[in-house]
Amino acid sequence: MNPFRWFPRLNSKWVDFKHRVNHWRQRQTRSFDRVVNVDRPRNVLVVVVDSLRADHVSGFGYDRETTPTLDAFADEARAFSNAKAPASWTFPSIASLHSGRYPHEHGGRMIEDPRNLSAEQFPTKPLVDVPMLPDLLEAAGYDTAMFTAIPMAEKAVGDRFQTISATYTDAQERVAATRDWISDRDRWFCHLQLGDPHAPLDVPDEHRETFDVPDLDDLEDWRFRETTDGAGFEAYRDGRVRAYDAAVRGVDDALAPLLEGLDDDTVVVVCGDHGEAFWEHVDLERTLNDDPRGYYGTDHGHSVLEDVARVPLWVRAPDLDVGRDDAPLSLTAVVPLLLDALDASVGDGAIAPASLDAVRADHVPLCEETAYGYNQRAVWLDDHKLVAVPATGTRLAFDVADGSEGEPVDDLPDDLVDALEGYGDGVEGEAAIDVDDETRDRLEELGYLE
Repeated sequence: MNPFRWFPRLNSKWVDFKHRVNHWRQRQTRSFDRVVNVDRPRNVLVVVVDSLRADHVSGFGYDRETTPTLDAFADEARAFSNAKAPASWTFPSIASLHSGRYPHEHGGRMIEDPRNLSAEQFPTKPLVDVPMLPDLLEAAGYDTAMFTAIPMAEKAVGDRFQTISATYTDAQERVAATRDWISDRDRWFCHLQLGDPHAPLDVPDEHRETFDVPDLDDLEDWRFRETTDGAGFEAYRDGRVRAYDAAVRGVDDALAPLLEGLDDDTVVVVCGDHGEAFWEHVDLERTLNDDPRGYYGTDHGHSVLEDVARVPLWVRAPDLDVGRDDAPLSLTAVVPLLLDALDASVGDGAIAPASLDAVRADHVPLCEETAYGYNQRAVWLDDHKLVAVPATGTRLAFDVADGSEGEPVDDLPDDLVDALEGYGDGVEGEAAIDVDDETRDRLEELGYLE
């Protein structure tokens, strides 16, 4: 029994302390002996806004002003409006973001198929010999830290960082803690993960009025998950999306002093780790997946459709042209792009820097490793997409030029089939993650567990 659970501030400090102790223990057995040289040393900031959809970014055409800070930041960055998450939930996606490898390559994935994370079928840790960005930059003499409001991010890669802070607090607090840590360092790499748009939403009071968020039950969480029948669904859906937009705006507000306070030489990445579904494809999801929870069309982790797989990505780095980029690009491209910005080299060549053109020369984005039901995989070539469920043999192709799946096309394009089949089954990970009682409670609150 946690004696602090009824006192939020004390509980936050207690949870953070437990994470730090566990992190210290994990770090005692870690070793990373690769030689890494950085010829253009620059500080590096990676910001992940959990559950952020690309089509809810005002700078990409959304009709509500959700992201004025990030829209302004786009004036000095490459703004990717059509980035693809490597997975549809945090754990495998964050491991891919930092390794430049897909879940089937780094091993941070579910063990069984079908899978049911809600029944505590936990994923395996990524393989210890898979190098990740914090490993590489620590070896090059950087101070490294992760500040997160989402426990799955810490479970995925937290032991790769020298410093960890995991508290279930809003963006204002997490940004303030990050700024404090940065201010005391000369050469640093920091990962900041903000959870306000992840259910249960953290909606700032001032933006309830900004977005006309109605006073309805359970807007911060979910209703109508098993069926959309029943009185009040359309009003609830509209209110739920407004509440999500208000939470995104709260994150955007919190990021303003952080981004404005960085020197111009700092390399910056901002992205979503996956999107969020708002009942766009209830029937299609039923066709593709038998979700053990009976949930269709909401949340994430269960689907590789565009509402979950398409995320925004901003990268500010030297030699990367400023401007909007609408072509598909996987988040696995972040590692080679950052290493290129630092003119870094890894002694054994396990991971290499690359320019954007080089990344795209042989680049087919993949999204995989769902957490509920049978695993799903999706690949993209230009505006065309193939979704597959390997266990059932289901394969459907779509034209997603308008940012969403419509009716499946009649024939499966050969180039998409070849691209999908080019990705093998991959590797198995380490042991399944260990989850303590407080983290289990938080995962239940976040909707991962029942």
